[in-house]
Amino acid sequence: MDEKALYKRSLDKKLLSKELIQQAKSWWKYLLRKWIIILVFGLSGAAIGLVASLLTKPKYTASLSFALIEKSSGGGGLADLASSFGFSGLMGGNNGAFSGDNLLEIIQSRYAVEQTLLTPVSYKGEKKNLVEAYIQFNKLREEWSKNTKNAELRNLSFPIGQSRETFTRTQDSVLYSIYNEIVNTKALMVIRKNKKISIVNVSYVCKDELFSKIFVEKLMDETYRFYSETRTSQSRANINMMQAKADSIKNLYESALYKSAGYSPININMALQFAAVPKIKQENNAQLYATVYAEVLKNLETLKLDLARETPIVQIIDTPRMPLKKDKLGKAKGIAFGGIFGALLIVVYLIGSRYIKDLME
Repeated sequence: MDEKALYKRSLDKKLLSKELIQQAKSWWKYLLRKWIIILVFGLSGAAIGLVASLLTKPKYTASLSFALIEKSSGGGGLADLASSFGFSGLMGGNNGAFSGDNLLEIIQSRYAVEQTLLTPVSYKGEKKNLVEAYIQFNKLREEWSKNTKNAELRNLSFPIGQSRETFTRTQDSVLYSIYNEIVNTKALMVIRKNKKISIVNVSYVCKDELFSKIFVEKLMDETYRFYSETRTSQSRANINMMQAKADSIKNLYESALYKSAGYSPININMALQFAAVPKIKQENNAQLYATVYAEVLKNLETLKLDLARETPIVQIIDTPRMPLKKDKLGKAKGIAFGGIFGALLIVVYLIGSRYIKDLME
């Protein structure tokens, strides 16, 4: 590239920069002439922000943190023991589907949330299902009373003790919509901050402070109950079957003792000693049953110890305590945000309208 081309390119850049500076000055002078309009809109936005801060209800955050301590089930000799009694297919297979990571999903599942909502609690001096408290502070019945198409909705309730299987279609629909409101709006958050650390934080944001606290606590209780029962269900089945065998052997042992006692001692001559054979058989049976029964009881206790090792432990670290964290749009923030937004809005409008006008001309 020759010197003339370089000089021309440098000159064009200087002219462009000068033009942009002049254009910016022109826009600035234009906005200064409109300062009254900008001020009016800024003050209007500030007023709207103040009103919004006064009308907006505060939201309360209930937080709970816990650590999950999972225990490995016994193997080796215990597995062999179960196999000898025909239970080998039932040993060990719980850990995959319900590992610690999946516990985070269980907390947010429809089952856990709905079961929590259907838990009876004491709310502001009244005994009711938690879902009734949600309906109360959200004033849903006031909205339902205006519904002229669904008469059931106007009188809908969730009484304590009602079986889940007897719920009507409307009850199911309302419960599901509340679940969606809680989960899909991110009001309920379950976070593990670091995968290397097993500490999990559960938080729920709600405009009712008491409900927020109770909901998080009951949700954790319901989740742990379901998780623990599922993780240990196979071991419990093994124990129940082993207990049934123990009871059966115990009955045989006691029956043999009673039959042995029914035979009178035979101490006559050699010819009549054959009459003692039934008694000897029953005594041998009783000894055999006693030995087997003692072994089964020992193995049953081993299975119970294994169940204890399998049962996961949820160690609660922090629980929600009153007063909860309160989030509310303050008056100062409302005025500041409203004023800035109102001023920026009119500035964008003024610049846009003038730009279009210049293009038209």
